[in-house]
Amino acid sequence: MRKIDKTDRRLLQAIQENALLTAEQLGEACGLSPTAALKRRKKLRSDGVIERDSAVVSPRALGFDIMALVMVTLDREDRGVIDRFNQDIRNTPQITQAYYITGDADFVLFIVARDMDEYDQFTREFFYDRHPIKTFKTCVVLSAVKSGGALPIPD
Repeated sequence: MRKIDKTDRRLLQAIQENALLTAEQLGEACGLSPTAALKRRKKLRSDGVIERDSAVVSPRALGFDIMALVMVTLDREDRGVIDRFNQDIRNTPQITQAYYITGDADFVLFIVARDMDEYDQFTREFFYDRHPIKTFKTCVVLSAVKSGGALPIPD
């Protein structure tokens, strides 16, 4: 694991707030010259600390009025079933986040749909037709209190 120093922390905090900072703005945020700040950011990328740059897009602005957290329990838990389920999750754009977890369920999925009819159709096709699912429980999101995924940067 790469050691994160004070300058890295400032850089990471700045780009989590705005990944589009200019070299000058980034340098100012972390106390370096623009060139040194860009080199530092490049090194954090190559070391795997920065995985990717992305935009946080509002689901509702794109017409996805249903956002759901779904806890899924597989009927069978052998390596092949889990690998196929993981691959299908990666290839399904309606599933925007997915986690293989411990506890009562096997997976937690974040799924978007335009309306309940579309969500119902999705669950029939994805859960009932394609995978050995024992159970799934849906929690519909009423409002996003905090989203975007910025991490706290430890000292």
